[in-house]
Amino acid sequence: MIEQDNLTNKQQDYAVFLPAISSFFSTYVGRQRHEQFVDAARMPRAIPDMEMLNWLNPQQGLFPYRWSLYSAGHADLDVAKFNAKEDMTRNRDPNSIVLGDSGGFQIAKGVWEGDWRNPNDERSMRRRQAVLSWLDTTSNYAMTMDIPTWTPNIPGATAKTGIRNSQDAIEATQFNNEYFIKHRKGLDEGGTKFLNVLQGASHPEADQWYDLMKKYCDPKQYPGRHFNGWGMGGQNMCDVSLVLRRLITIIYDGLLEPGIHDWMHFLGTSKLEWALLLTDIQRAVRKKFNPNFTISFDFCDFSFDLYVW
Repeated sequence: MIEQDNLTNKQQDYAVFLPAISSFFSTYVGRQRHEQFVDAARMPRAIPDMEMLNWLNPQQGLFPYRWSLYSAGHADLDVAKFNAKEDMTRNRDPNSIVLGDSGGFQIAKGVWEGDWRNPNDERSMRRRQAVLSWLDTTSNYAMTMDIPTWTPNIPGATAKTGIRNSQDAIEATQFNNEYFIKHRKGLDEGGTKFLNVLQGASHPEADQWYDLMKKYCDPKQYPGRHFNGWGMGGQNMCDVSLVLRRLITIIYDGLLEPGIHDWMHFLGTSKLEWALLLTDIQRAVRKKFNPNFTISFDFCDFSFDLYVW
């Protein structure tokens, strides 16, 4: 009998690493539950059940860990239809926490095609609706549907997305934010908490993005509909000086308030030195300003980072 190693209990007050759930892995967990999909002869003798490898299952998992990231880009977005591969996230322990990624990466890479500059474009409109419904149903926290300013740098992306420059990306993201603000389920109805994603490939561009997007976290401007935290992308997730300056600005603007804006996620940040830095920042903010404040970070594809930067 293998002894359970409870990783949740070991987390303590560190910044939270979010392992990303791949569609391949969730398929095996879900289909094993409903279809006996995995041949027992292929499983290790000491691990006869895929559920033992499901860290979101605190009863059966060998290494329970309550936090995860799951992307709309890998999911079946039809929440009205049963799909075994989605059961790992849809039918999970109520104390687990899943951060839903909205699929901005899929847009930027041209995988989700559409004229994202045009609010009336049918393809992007259908995708936007499906992603919002999926996030509101599946996740505890979720990214807003940002379109990174580096989108035009990807070969062929402009033809597939309509995004020609950083200003197009900003305007398209503003429309997506307005749509999410208007149509989100809302916390009183059991909906997810949204993180306002900040992008920008330089300090001036990041400052412009923040100045335009910060209002979506303001309870005074969007009472009962405002976003509930922050997602740090672009230069905001890899530049220490910008991160610290942005934090001070957010606090000064009254947009990191206890019980209102308690979560900040760093996209594509998984280096060990950043885990230490983010832990220090989290502890300092908890001590001095917001005792509920949590920082999370996720896996980074290093080859993609090299390409973008």
